[in-house]
Amino acid sequence: MYKAKITREHRTAFIILCDRSGSMAEETRFGGQVMRKAEAVACIINMLLGELIHRSRLLGYSGSGVQPLLPAGDRERFIGIGDLVRLPAPVQQRRMLRTLPGGRRTAVEIGQRQWITPEANGDTPMCRALSAAAVLTGAWCAVPRNRDSFPPIVLNITDGEASDATPQTLLAEAGSIKSVATRDGNVLLFNIHLAGSGTQTSAQCFPSNREELPCIRYADLLYDMSSELPTCYDDLILASRPGACPPFRAVGYNCPVEELFAMLAIGTASSSFVI
Repeated sequence: MYKAKITREHRTAFIILCDRSGSMAEETRFGGQVMRKAEAVACIINMLLGELIHRSRLLGYSGSGVQPLLPAGDRERFIGIGDLVRLPAPVQQRRMLRTLPGGRRTAVEIGQRQWITPEANGDTPMCRALSAAAVLTGAWCAVPRNRDSFPPIVLNITDGEASDATPQTLLAEAGSIKSVATRDGNVLLFNIHLAGSGTQTSAQCFPSNREELPCIRYADLLYDMSSELPTCYDDLILASRPGACPPFRAVGYNCPVEELFAMLAIGTASSSFVI
């Protein structure tokens, strides 16, 4: 399981759910800087889109609905990497903290294409976004040519509080996503939580038990919603956390950008990527 090579013939799919509600106007700390949560989310997604070399689908949720944020036509279509490359997107210089091989942190200037821009408005219809992701993953996995592919990855970036459902309903929708599968394995659901800049808690990436969770609201809920990561991810996590005990959970709380990209841009330790 989770051993399929990712090639032109056997692609995978990435679905990014982006919280764009009013609470995303609050500040968080990301890449060594204090910025609005909406700016951090846009930065994460634009950097991920710059790394991904396969199919992506990006849905934003705010107010009372879910909208596609990339011009793929409608919520049911994925956008190929070739189309993504050709989309007009201005380049913005950003200053980010990066960790060098020896462990030292340094500030670097990077040019980042801006496929999406920050937005913070209205409520948080997370349940609707999860439901849309379940439909998308189900349709993608049902296509005959995708049945032997590495399963889709769904990434939900949020500050944690849904406005349209109870925790039990959110767990049920997350379960619907995780029940979808190809022959290579079930869909993987990642949840990335952005806490406020005033939150006095350390970052936690991909914990293996509840005792590791930070003392913040919704930590337990996002943990339960997230997939248990397959063993192909273990070496990547253990490289940055020697002595940690798998299995790990696909959830992060204010993750350092390097760890987030290592898990999501690479996809799987056993896969080879073909442009």
